[in-house]
Amino acid sequence: MTSRLIEMADKNEYISARTRSKVRLEINKAIMNKTYEEGGDVTSSEHLASAFLLLGITETSEDDAVEPTSVECENKSEPLTYKAAIRSPQARQWKEAMRQEWQALVDNHTFDIMAKGNTVHTPTTDRTVEEPIGCKWVLYKRKINPDGFTRYKARLVIKGYEQKKGINYDKTYALVSKMATFRLILALAAQYGWDVDHMDVVTAFLNPKIDRDNIYMEMPLGIDWLVSDESTPDGSVLILRKALYRLKQVPRLWYEDIDGYLQSIGFRQSAEDPNLYLQQGVLLVLYVDDLLIAHNGKKGRGHRIKQLLQKKYKMCDLGAAKRFLGIEIEKTKDGGFSICQRDYINTIIRRFRLMDAKPAKSPLDPQTDLANTHCEDKPANCKEYLLMVGSLMYVAL
Repeated sequence: MTSRLIEMADKNEYISARTRSKVRLEINKAIMNKTYEEGGDVTSSEHLASAFLLLGITETSEDDAVEPTSVECENKSEPLTYKAAIRSPQARQWKEAMRQEWQALVDNHTFDIMAKGNTVHTPTTDRTVEEPIGCKWVLYKRKINPDGFTRYKARLVIKGYEQKKGINYDKTYALVSKMATFRLILALAAQYGWDVDHMDVVTAFLNPKIDRDNIYMEMPLGIDWLVSDESTPDGSVLILRKALYRLKQVPRLWYEDIDGYLQSIGFRQSAEDPNLYLQQGVLLVLYVDDLLIAHNGKKGRGHRIKQLLQKKYKMCDLGAAKRFLGIEIEKTKDGGFSICQRDYINTIIRRFRLMDAKPAKSPLDPQTDLANTHCEDKPANCKEYLLMVGSLMYVAL
């Protein structure tokens, strides 16, 4: 199966060399586990599933390699494809999740439904509906609320790898903030006693309007029960009015949208980091759809900024920052901040099966003296030793 996946990646002209490398990496991870031959486990199934998703495969024929249909999560299977979802014991819940996703897109005016072959009227020209891009259902996930209620989540995405540069997309690059900026914000907040709040944009990539008038998408699987037959005649396609997940230009469109709004409400960009926005008494860091807001608490400035953001976008106010980009944030009794990446470290430990390894406080004896005076007798050996120490310190950091 692994050789078949590699062959499929090499023959797929729509994916980049970087994506091919990612496919090979996921396959190698599955091979290293050496468990898929014995029936598979969570890790190997996830790696093989990732390889399929990178190739844009959601369903296979009987002659193709067998695609993993589900992964185990909290002792419950989560389907990876539409077919697996509607055949699972929780088919009713997954269908409801897909129906909610579809309705959210309709309410957001993400697309219009029209018959293939119709003429589309635009400000510049009239054009006939072109060959549509495919779409698929992904992200079949269960999420458990603090009250114990289980939510089912599904997401409709476009097959962005079918897009062609210059025809239905141009620029794709979008800026993200530097981690040094994140640490600086916490340091300044600790020094001046500011509050640091965290906000998250809900469905951020669905907010910006599309930058082209010629992006058409096929109807998704399940359209026969998602909407009535009268509203979707045979041969209908969707023309995108707003961005959709996995569209190549989505990150750039979103950044341009929120950047323009932040500047319209009085923020100015930092010359050192374009994703750091400054206003009197407020510092705001933007990282895709996560916002970190440091404010002095005077005159309700932070509260006013939150209200303005929530008026424009659907956002979650997460209150005092406790977790940002996987980094845990804890405010100390003296007003400072401590940060750690406990979950990331545990993930790495599990990935390399080091759960039973003996912990060490430091990769180097803290009593070691690195003074140059010890290099007089054996300078060559000392230089080699210092290089080794430098490598250990780099890995530790």
